[in-house]
Amino acid sequence: MTAQELSAYLQANGREDVLAAMQKLGFSTDFVAQHVLSAGAAVTVSHIAMLWMGMPNKHDRKRARQLFEALSEAGLLRPQGDDETWQLVTH
Repeated sequence: MTAQELSAYLQANGREDVLAAMQKLGFSTDFVAQHVLSAGAAVTVSHIAMLWMGMPNKHDRKRARQLFEALSEAGLLRPQGDDETWQLVTH
């Protein structure tokens, strides 16, 4: 998924709130599309926080988890049994 496809999907589904949350948390649509939604498999909060911040602290991991929760509410991710691992939802 590209950044444009992500924005279009969220707008088409009335989820501009997710775009706003991403911006508030400090994630660009380019980063989310490339690293979170194009993984093709499970993604973890720790891995994404590491890609995003290099050496993430607990606050960075919390913001990554909040991103995953917002993407889950938009129907793009779903948790995989714990709060660390999430699976891409295919449409």
